[in-house]
Amino acid sequence: MDYQDCLKVLAHKIRIEHQDGLEIKIKPVPESDRRGIPDEREAAWMRKTQHSLGNHYLVPDPTRLTREDIQGLRDAMGCKNQDLSKNIITSHRVISTEYGNIPFWVYTPLGAKQSPLVVYFHGGGFFGGTTRVVENACKLLAERSEAVVISVDYVLAPEYRFPKGLLQCWETVQWAYANAVALNIDPTKIAVSGDSAGGNLAAACCLLDRKRMIKLQLLLYPAVIAESFTEYGWTEDAYEMNEDIEILKFMVDDIKKSAGLLEKIYPKYPTDCYNQLYSPYLASNYADFPETFIAVPEYDFLRQQAEKFSVRLVQSGVPVHFYRYSGMAHAFFEHTGEFPQAEDCTNEMAKLIKAM
Repeated sequence: MDYQDCLKVLAHKIRIEHQDGLEIKIKPVPESDRRGIPDEREAAWMRKTQHSLGNHYLVPDPTRLTREDIQGLRDAMGCKNQDLSKNIITSHRVISTEYGNIPFWVYTPLGAKQSPLVVYFHGGGFFGGTTRVVENACKLLAERSEAVVISVDYVLAPEYRFPKGLLQCWETVQWAYANAVALNIDPTKIAVSGDSAGGNLAAACCLLDRKRMIKLQLLLYPAVIAESFTEYGWTEDAYEMNEDIEILKFMVDDIKKSAGLLEKIYPKYPTDCYNQLYSPYLASNYADFPETFIAVPEYDFLRQQAEKFSVRLVQSGVPVHFYRYSGMAHAFFEHTGEFPQAEDCTNEMAKLIKAM
């Protein structure tokens, strides 16, 4: 099955499950009706990752962490992807704030006027990742949604610990709202989005938003609670594994292994983990969140906390659009043009952005 045929299957062949009131729209592995198997493209990438990372995949001892360890992990991030967008104008800006200079990229559809705005925060465990990794994803999102997309180059841990990176993200949202005319955006149609750690930052921005500037949050496999917390009841039994079990377990463990590392290098104080801005799952009032889109891969350690987070949103009356991509692993959204699931996810996000 070629790439375009896969897109058609993903767009039209959806299975529905329900979990404590949450409707989960499940996208299939395009070439197969079998369950409990990896997508062949994802499996090939994960095998390549296993082979190429070697010792870099071994997460360093958090109590003996060196700058070289951090840089090695940063260097191992990212993936090949493609620019599928057309007629997108790219510009770069730096704004000065009380939290330092904040660089960001602006992706504007040609001829855009009074467009929606999406402020995007890249993933990378709060200590890695770059705007360059998600550039093609952001450009395609801008084209498909006919929205201006801002991609924020916030500061990283451990050089800058919680909450400085978050506050830079929030400052950028506020700046964009105040500069709607210059950006050619409609200030009543602002969304925040992010993958993994970036999803955490997007959700935290919503909790800071007392003026209700943000109308939509689009979260991709978000980290919404400190990984060492067991409140949401993580279990390996949630993952159906029928074929290629070794690679499926690797896909799940890919993020699980880094839990201790993140809690060593991101929070400034141990008690930060209990702060709702660090762990949005612990929010005191879920009604503070806007309409929500969440997409998760089937074989992701973060999937279960995203599902439980979504259940709480639904129970609080927040509209939730939840998608699960069968056979996929963490960070699939970065693979624009390589994995059809990344483009399909972009298309689903674009529908909601247009509907704001």
